[in-house]
Amino acid sequence: MKKIDYYILDVFAKNKYGGNQLAVNLDLEDALNEDEMLSIAKEINFAESTFIKQKLGENKYAVRIFTTESEIPFAGHPTIGTSYVIANYLMRTPSNTIILDLMNGEIEVVLSDVNQIESCLYTMTQSQPAFLKEFEVDEVATGLGIAPSILSDTLPIQEISTGLPFIIIPIQNLEGMNQIKLNAPQFKDFLLKHQLYKSNSPSGISTSLLFFTDETFENGNDYNVRMFCIEDEILKEDSATGSANGCFLAYLLRNKSDVISAKIEQGFQMNRKSYLYLEGKRSGNMYDIKVGGYSITMSKGTWIL
Repeated sequence: MKKIDYYILDVFAKNKYGGNQLAVNLDLEDALNEDEMLSIAKEINFAESTFIKQKLGENKYAVRIFTTESEIPFAGHPTIGTSYVIANYLMRTPSNTIILDLMNGEIEVVLSDVNQIESCLYTMTQSQPAFLKEFEVDEVATGLGIAPSILSDTLPIQEISTGLPFIIIPIQNLEGMNQIKLNAPQFKDFLLKHQLYKSNSPSGISTSLLFFTDETFENGNDYNVRMFCIEDEILKEDSATGSANGCFLAYLLRNKSDVISAKIEQGFQMNRKSYLYLEGKRSGNMYDIKVGGYSITMSKGTWIL
């Protein structure tokens, strides 16, 4: 009988029951095949689950990431949370740098304080952004069923990817953010029309949406964001999305300033407060994309396979 240990975390959280939930499975003997990993991800039913498959060096690990639908090449809160598990539960001597070997390539995660690994900030450096399709306000409003009045026309609407694609959509204010209600069939039709759904996109991955405004619920935060996707044919909102915020950081660097330091609030409309810390620089066409956050261990268990 095969058994593997797992940890349940809240990632990008200041307090328990905030942030985004993550299951990190320890499969260092590579006992699980792809179907078994997907079955576990479906059973847990979080946005993502990760599987630590192999130790490749003192601070380097092979990791695979699954949604309830499929394996994906990269995701933000799974990268942060998995690094937290490695530092706290797998490494004898914690390193200030952890490298995850993902489907999309190697991602470096830096710990802010190696002497406080349970409570320090974990920051990942994402891949170079790809700036993809741009959209007009009217086609987004009509296509997604959003009131045009809540959309801002002072900044572009653009699809960006650092491993996963997101359409970044500026909203006038917090009132507009709170009004966003999407319809799953209409959202899917919009993606299909623009060849952004998994069945007709070049990458085989459906593009998701990130809405943002510079009005926030809490003082000290710079932006409020909301992320929506379609998965298992269901419209879902994500409480904390590191990959989307990496794309958002690239967007800000291209459209706002060559240097960005920002604190993001997400999940507030879902009653799961999340905080992401963005640090970025742009030099010509080169982008330095860093997204950080805190993690909290919620539980530990064993899968009986």
